[in-house]
Amino acid sequence: MTRNLNPRRATLGALAAVLLLGAATLPARAQDELILLETARATTYVNGGVSKEEEAHMRKIAKDWPLRMIFSERKDNEFVADVNLFVTDHRGAPVLTLNNTGPMTYAMLPAGKYRITATFHGITESREVTLDGKQGKDVYFHWKGKPKLDPWDGKPVGGKQVPG
Repeated sequence: MTRNLNPRRATLGALAAVLLLGAATLPARAQDELILLETARATTYVNGGVSKEEEAHMRKIAKDWPLRMIFSERKDNEFVADVNLFVTDHRGAPVLTLNNTGPMTYAMLPAGKYRITATFHGITESREVTLDGKQGKDVYFHWKGKPKLDPWDGKPVGGKQVPG
């Protein structure tokens, strides 16, 4: 028995098959997008080290944190707090933004490349770090002194440092 198919009907059937196949892949694509959004969740971190007890505790738990940032100033390497911190991934997407951090801030981040920007008394420093997922990294920020302040408004002038 031979069937004589109408070309128009055959085209509609093929089009329907393509649409069904395309619709079948939509949930997989939507699921991939949801997975990508999931990577933008909050980063776990710990901040402390102001007192001797906190400093001892931070040093004790340091080995468990992939990224360890330490903030200090002047010749005596005195710890500082009140640091504004901004960490981005290799694409420039923010992964951690904190105000008033320090002197020790540890972050739980996956292996990858990151840019860390820290601002203290109006002076900004940046570091790039690569985490390998095996060993943690210590990243030190040290400011040599306090910024020169404008006598009119009391704000830092030109990002320059003066001896502290």
